[in-house]
Amino acid sequence: MARPASHKDYNLFFFDSETGGLNTHEADLVEVAAILTDPSGKVVLEEYSAKVLPKKPVNPRAAAVNGYSAEKWAAEAIPLDHAMVKLLSMARNAFMVAHNVQFDWAFLEAAMMERMQRWTGDHRKICTMTLSHPLLAMERVPNLKLGTLAEYFKVPHENAHTALADVRACRGLYLKLMDAYVPALAAHQ
Repeated sequence: MARPASHKDYNLFFFDSETGGLNTHEADLVEVAAILTDPSGKVVLEEYSAKVLPKKPVNPRAAAVNGYSAEKWAAEAIPLDHAMVKLLSMARNAFMVAHNVQFDWAFLEAAMMERMQRWTGDHRKICTMTLSHPLLAMERVPNLKLGTLAEYFKVPHENAHTALADVRACRGLYLKLMDAYVPALAAHQ
């Protein structure tokens, strides 16, 4: 599959993960979700989510946040190997978009390295947390948490800290931010 001719032609690969801790050396992914859209972010081409089986122990504090339980995951989760094939297929020639992209990318990259897989998307990544920073600087929001920003923009965000709910909220936040930025940029031309 050939790369798009122009940056404006790249699809967007919205990604979120839930993890068994904060450090890739001590924790694994426990849940993943992705939404592939057209370059505008408005047309959903594909959506995917899966609970995945971690190999490393899950920190009880992380489990309290994301709802992980060994029993539930034993019944519902799939091997991360299967999820990675799907995710990398979806990401092909797309820009990755995530809220706190460094965190999600670190876990995704660790999973790829463990499986000797290569990133299929473009190397550029978009972070909705970074895009939201002016709101914090202008004191319109008290922090840059996804839940806070979703509330500010009235983006639906039920079941927070599940990968699918968070990736949907991330996409909604991205669209609201683009609605705010594009007219402002056009006014400066």
